[in-house]
Formats: sequence, C-alpha cells, structure tokens
Amino acid sequence: MASIEPMAMHRLVVLVLLFFGINTPSGAESALAKPPEKESFDIYLLMGQSNMVGRDTRGLSGQVDEPRVLAMDGEGAWRIARDPIHMKDSRIEPGVGPGISFALEMLKASPERSIGLVPCAVGGSPLKRWVKGGDLYEKALARAKASAKDGVIRGVLWLQGESDTEDEKNAASYEARLTGMFKDLRADLGSPDLPIVVGQLGEFLLQQPARFAHAETVRAAIRHMPEMLPRIGYADSAGLEHKGDQLHFSTAAEREFGQRFARAMTDLQSKVIGTSCELWREGKMPGKGSREPEGPRSPERTDAIRITNVSRPTLTLFQAPGEQKAPAVIVCPGGGYGYVVLDKEGSEVASWLNSKGITALVLKYRVPNNHMGALQDLQRALRLTRAKAAEWRIDPARVGVMGFSAGGHLAAWASTRFGEPAYERVDEVDGQNCRPDFAMLIYPAYLDDKQGGVSPDLDLKAEIPPTLIVHNEDDSSFITGSKIYHEALVAAKKPHEFLLYANGGHGYALRCTGEAKAWPEAASVWLAKQGVKP
Repeated sequence: MASIEPMAMHRLVVLVLLFFGINTPSGAESALAKPPEKESFDIYLLMGQSNMVGRDTRGLSGQVDEPRVLAMDGEGAWRIARDPIHMKDSRIEPGVGPGISFALEMLKASPERSIGLVPCAVGGSPLKRWVKGGDLYEKALARAKASAKDGVIRGVLWLQGESDTEDEKNAASYEARLTGMFKDLRADLGSPDLPIVVGQLGEFLLQQPARFAHAETVRAAIRHMPEMLPRIGYADSAGLEHKGDQLHFSTAAEREFGQRFARAMTDLQSKVIGTSCELWREGKMPGKGSREPEGPRSPERTDAIRITNVSRPTLTLFQAPGEQKAPAVIVCPGGGYGYVVLDKEGSEVASWLNSKGITALVLKYRVPNNHMGALQDLQRALRLTRAKAAEWRIDPARVGVMGFSAGGHLAAWASTRFGEPAYERVDEVDGQNCRPDFAMLIYPAYLDDKQGGVSPDLDLKAEIPPTLIVHNEDDSSFITGSKIYHEALVAAKKPHEFLLYANGGHGYALRCTGEAKAWPEAASVWLAKQGVKP
C-alpha cells in the first residue's frame, strides 16, 4: 500500500473534519480546565450568527484569564474562556463576542459560582438552520446535553436575524418560527422555564435598506419576543457601533452588549424563575409512580411542553410581587392524566396570576394513568402550601385551586372530596386542612358519568367552595360534563358561576382566539368578588 505524504495527510484530515462538521479552532487554545461541582457550575448557551461569534479581532491581545469562566471547545472539553471562544466557521476569523463579558458581569452578583459558556453560533446562518430539524439546532442541542453532564443549564443567549432581513417571506415568518424554536428547545432540554435573552440587531442595518430591506420587521419580531413567551428577556443594541463594515459590532460594542445580556438575564431570573420543591419526603410518598423515566411525551408537539412519567411530583412557587401576604392558587395543568402541560397551562398561567397580585404554585402531579396518585398530590400540595404560608408570604385562608381540562377534573375532585383523605398521614404537614377556599375549572374534563349524571368522583353533599366553571359550546368532548355539573351545583345550592362561551375549542389556556378569549378578564372579576385580590 502506497504511503501518504505528510502534507497530503494534513489536507486529508482537514477535509474529513470539515465533512463531519467539526471546525478547527482559531488562534492559540487556552488551557484545559476542570469544571467545579455541578450545582455551582452555571451553563449558558450562546446561539445565533456572526455577531454572537464576534467579528472584530481587535482586542484579542492582552486578555486576562478568569478561571471561573470556562468555555466548551469543539471537542466538548472545558477550557478557560479566552476570545475567540467560537470556532472558525469559514475563512473569516472569529473575534471578540459578547460571551465572556456576559459571564464576567454575571459573576459580579454571584462571585462564588463559575460559569460555563457553550458556543454554538455560526456566521451567516439563517433561522431555518436553527429551527428543530435544522443542522445547527441539532448540534446546539447535542452540545447542550453534553454540557449538562458537568453543570446546570441556566439560560440561553440568542443573537441572530441578519440573514433573514433580506427576504420578505423569511422576515414575516421570523417571529412565529423563533417562538416555535424556543418552545422546542425548552421541551428537548426538559426545562419549560429556561430563561432566554434575545439580543437586538444593530441599528446600523436600517441605514442599508437595499441590502437589509426587511430589517425593521425582524427587529420588531425580536423586540416582541418577551410578549410571545414567558421567561424571555430582551437586550437592546441601541447606541452600539459597528466595526466599520455596517454589519458587525465592534469589540467595545460586543463587550457592552455582553453586559446588557447579563443585566437582562439577571432581571429575568430574579423575576420569573419559580422555586420548585418535592411534595413528598424521600420514601414517604403513598401509592406508586411511573416505571419509565420522566421526560417529554412522545410523539412530541411544538405548541406546548408536555411531560409524562412523573414519579417525583413537585410544586413550583411563583410569588406575587410585594412583601405582603398574598392569596394563592395551585395550578393543575391538563393532559388527560397522561402527561402535564407545564408551560401553556402552568407557568404561563402563573405569570398571569402574578400580574393580578396572586401567588401561583404549579403542580406537576403523577402521570400517566394515576388518578389516585394525582389526587394525593393535590391534597398534599394544599396542605404543604398552608404549612409553608408564612415562609412563602401566603394568606392560608385564601388558597384556591385552578385546573385545565383533566386538571379541571382534579381541581373539582379535590374541592368536593377534601373530607376524605386520599392517603394516611405521613408527617406534620398533613395536619393542615386540604379544603380549597375556591376553585376555578377551565374547560374541565370528565365531570359527568356519560349517562347524564355527575361523575361519582364528585361529592355534591360536601361543603363545596365557591367555584368558577369556564367552558364553550364547541368543545364537544367535554362541554356536557360542565353543563351537568353546573346544573347539579344549582340544584344543591352551591356557590358558583358558569361562564359559557360560543366557541374557543379546547386546550387554549391564555392563547384563545375565539369568543372564550374573554375568560381571563371575567375570571379576574370573579376572583375579586371572592376577595381574592392583593
């Protein structure tokens, strides 16, 4: 067999690396570093195109290493972060990006921690490569999962869009596509509340309408992202200068942008990240859990995050603003008792309740096919909330339940069967009352027995708390149950209100486009009548 000359071998290796999408590093590599303990290692993904990579090479010299800031290299190893932290993705040399500046600013508030940056950005990449199924999405997801073995993913920085400003169709669909990508990313990482900060495109693009004809459309979409999804922050680019090419930020601008990203991330984390706690002490949970590992439901859908095989139920606290005791609502997402919809019928609803001055607690109850386990979890959640009332600044006399679809059935079940403990006492928490002070049933499921009567799960003789039922005529699968329950409550003279709309479908939560979209405002009025207000 003929030997291969050294130079030819070198070219062959480079070609193989390029073929498999493994880029070679630019410049001298920094020292390898061992990450700290997992719980003190905060990981952030850097996603986007060339302005996230950095294109200004001025400022690369004279860098001072910070051992608490690491960056993952192209082979998945951690190194002390030194620009350029992104890999060379074309003939253009990478320069100073916002990543290290972001990390240093984050450390000012938490100097005892360490930060791991996971560079994923690629210059010139359009959004179509970043949506699920695109090559860059899949590579970023793989790098994210690899990094999570060493630390905890705390957030994502996104800076992209220039490549989508030239085409009217791409610009017009940018907002919807980016929203879908963020939903998919959170679902695939199993983190429905993952904080994401989007960075704005440079103002200088607007001065080049011939090249970036639809820059304003994409900029508007980026600015609106915090309104599209919860836990999205925004870093403005106002006043940041380009490096002389009217396309890429200068080194000074990139470092200032990194600080803006950090301020937005810090603000986002302090306001919107719920605090989760497990409902049951180790070994004390009654009943059973799933035999399969918890994770996204398969096949997946992109409109919401659906988690199944829950064996360790949790309660996630979203505190109302202010220092005074607030009323509280335990939110029970739907999912047909097969999964729980943690964002659309969970964290998004929690944000809405917070805006009304109400503390929210999102219940991730046991699924699939574990009705009694779910009831045990909700009864425990009510007791735990009252046991923690002082610590969580909650008024224990104003603790209600709110459920969507199957969660609506669960909330109705708990509001009528509180006199019958679903499990034997396991600790002092279970000395608390598990009767809700009010109940809100939003397009509830399974309220009838399919024979014209109320479900046997529901005890109409109980001291049922004030109840709000929200439904619409075109929900053919479950509207009958709501009507039957309403009529039964009327006959039993139980305090309640029935909001019936013409249309809306099912599973809309706060995203309804039909007549039922009026329900949140009507529910706010009803809550105020019950004294559930700040």
